[in-house]
Amino acid sequence: MAWLVGMSDSWVRDRMQAGDLPRPGTTAEEYVEAYVTFRLKKLERDAGDDLDLSAERARLAKEQADEKAMDNAERRRELASLPDMTMAVVGVISMAVSRLMQIPGLVAKGDEKLRKRIEVAVTDALDELSMTRVEEAMGGGVDDDDTPGEDGEE
Repeated sequence: MAWLVGMSDSWVRDRMQAGDLPRPGTTAEEYVEAYVTFRLKKLERDAGDDLDLSAERARLAKEQADEKAMDNAERRRELASLPDMTMAVVGVISMAVSRLMQIPGLVAKGDEKLRKRIEVAVTDALDELSMTRVEEAMGGGVDDDDTPGEDGEE
């Protein structure tokens, strides 16, 4: 049988044990028919793999094209990276906080009680605008699980 199909004896034995080829004692025609059936099934499976391979190649080509388009957009300054945007936003927020904290001294002009009241009002407003509040508004937050006992709640 191995000579007939041009394969090694061990390969034929493995195929016989797997049930792809008939056991010894059958006619040459049955061997050839079983071998042809086995090869056709293998070709069909390989064709299916080729389809998956083609789809995978197309997916990879699309990913590479998307990556190149994003790189080009970033070079043209149409797109910014998340770390760059985060740094820019943090910088703007820091400048705004610094400027807002100067208001109490500028408005109170030496009146310590008024300065303190304005400072408290500005600090409260900044607390309301803090990142924690933004995260809560977006449905998240630092502490997603409300553990009883925190904030005096039981």
